Amino acid sequence: MRAEDRIAARLLEALEGLDLTSADGRAGIGTLLSEIERACPGAILQQAARSPLHGASQTVR
Repeated sequence: MRAEDRIAARLLEALEGLDLTSADGRAGIGTLLSEIERACPGAILQQAARSPLHGASQTVR
């Protein structure tokens, strides 16, 4: 298994139990995103630009 695949699998495991409808879940995802951004600046925006959902959210606003 490639390193990228192992990292993705670990991230998915961490996110499985996250309840984004709760304040704790939203705080948790915020912390995770902050840590990803700190470790790899620009990674989140780069991925969001590739996502078809990102474009869809821009048209709704």
